[in-house]
Amino acid sequence: MKPLYKAIVLLVFFILLGYFREYVFINFNNLIYFKFYKSTTMPIPSAFLFFTKFSYATLYYVKYPLTITFVAIYIITSIISLKFLRMNNWYQKLLLIIYGIIILLSVILMIYGYFFKLKLNDNEYTISRWLMGIAQSPFILFTLITLYLWEKTKLIKNEKGN
Repeated sequence: MKPLYKAIVLLVFFILLGYFREYVFINFNNLIYFKFYKSTTMPIPSAFLFFTKFSYATLYYVKYPLTITFVAIYIITSIISLKFLRMNNWYQKLLLIIYGIIILLSVILMIYGYFFKLKLNDNEYTISRWLMGIAQSPFILFTLITLYLWEKTKLIKNEKGN
């Protein structure tokens, strides 16, 4: 498959994955809103009606495993994408290191906020959520692809003597 077609396939895939993730979280947040305020202006899709049985607190805490699930999906699909693009294992290792750092920082910030500030709605929580937003996006993958293409172009220019 030509590189342009591969790029288009990956772009479409990650756009669809992003829309799916957004759909899940918007509807989950709507359920939480519904449980808290006992009403909502947005209809609850039939696929989410099962969750109306659960309490507000349960739905709130289910968002944590849901976040972990989407982070795992993005890690797995990013590794598959790197293999699909035939990028060497160094980029896969770098991807895992970056994800590890982001997840570790996020966890440390959450623990700090929970145990030392006794709340989860401070600056640490905001930064942790921001980091998880990066982890639930193709940003890291696309940055590595850009780095790979830049290094490849630089190597080709050096070989040509420019």
